Amino acid sequence: MDVLVCGAGVAGIALAYWLRHHGFTPTVVERAPRVRAGGYAAGLRGEALDVLDRMALLEQAEALGLRPGDTAMRDESVLICAGDLEILRDDLAGLLYEATRREVEYVFGDSIATLEQSADDVRVTFDRGRPRRFDLVAGADGLHSRTRSLAFGPHERFVRHLGLYTAVFSVPGRLGAEDDGRGYRVPGKAAAVLSTRDGTRARAALRFASGPLAYDRDDAGQHERIVAERFAGEGRLIRLLLEQMRGAEDLFFEANAQVEMDRWFSGRVVLLGDAAYCAATVSGRGASQALIGAYILAGELAVGGDHARAFASYEREMRGFVAEHQHLGREATDRFFLGTPSQEGFDRTTAVRPHLVRLKDYVPGFAAEQPSPGRAAR
Repeated sequence: MDVLVCGAGVAGIALAYWLRHHGFTPTVVERAPRVRAGGYAAGLRGEALDVLDRMALLEQAEALGLRPGDTAMRDESVLICAGDLEILRDDLAGLLYEATRREVEYVFGDSIATLEQSADDVRVTFDRGRPRRFDLVAGADGLHSRTRSLAFGPHERFVRHLGLYTAVFSVPGRLGAEDDGRGYRVPGKAAAVLSTRDGTRARAALRFASGPLAYDRDDAGQHERIVAERFAGEGRLIRLLLEQMRGAEDLFFEANAQVEMDRWFSGRVVLLGDAAYCAATVSGRGASQALIGAYILAGELAVGGDHARAFASYEREMRGFVAEHQHLGREATDRFFLGTPSQEGFDRTTAVRPHLVRLKDYVPGFAAEQPSPGRAAR
């Protein structure tokens, strides 16, 4: 089958990897001119690490991990990324891209414009490229998914705003070394700096409480002004961070929101990752959901025969797992508003929870029969 994957983030690239592995022909379309830079840390544990292991990418991911002890965005308010491995989101996406770029067709700088389904295929038009037909379409294009809007309905039907906004951007490594682990919090605002393992790079995150804001998602200058206005008049660390934010090429600004849908597929179109079940940035579980969802979706398509049966099986496998992670996202948001002390929040976030998904060996003999030592599914 020819499968169009919309979005070159962690979910989309991981899906392309597994589709190609199972003999499908994936094409990835991404509206940005390249794999996107920026974003904060992803916390991976349990089955997500097993997926990377099955891709033979776990050791490389561990080498790119954040410094031990710097985990979980300890910003004295909300703790994300609690996991066995913390890695910057764009480092993870870059690792997946390098593993797929020679065998997968990537179309950057374009986006789907329309979808027209028939009994046999999906006719897709693009903003720039020529129309094409695909057997299936997978929407992995994030919280503001155009695929979801075209196949399921307006954004407002599915997105639940949680009352927070986050801005993330790169800062010099020395700033991370000086200020890493130093949380800043006043009512309705928080900040943190996180460093990479080698100390050469750092990321800052500024978070503030707000109802829904009207802004252009592509206007970085407007994003800077919004954040600067919210944090005007704060202390030394905030002043330094606002200076670094001005003109940052990788500024990421987004609402903390969740996507809630009764069904993740419609005909020959299926959603995964944040497009289907965003758990909110503060959950720290988006990358894990993306990796696991991609593995399961591709695997079910490989063994299921009929795409509708495969989509339904994928959804059954993921539903409980997603519900748990979305609960974590709501808990983390509550801690922000209630001012829960960071260590208490950290203890609650990292407490052992039942993981409600298990990874099948979709191709007999491909994956190890037993999990790697210390990587047993939890």
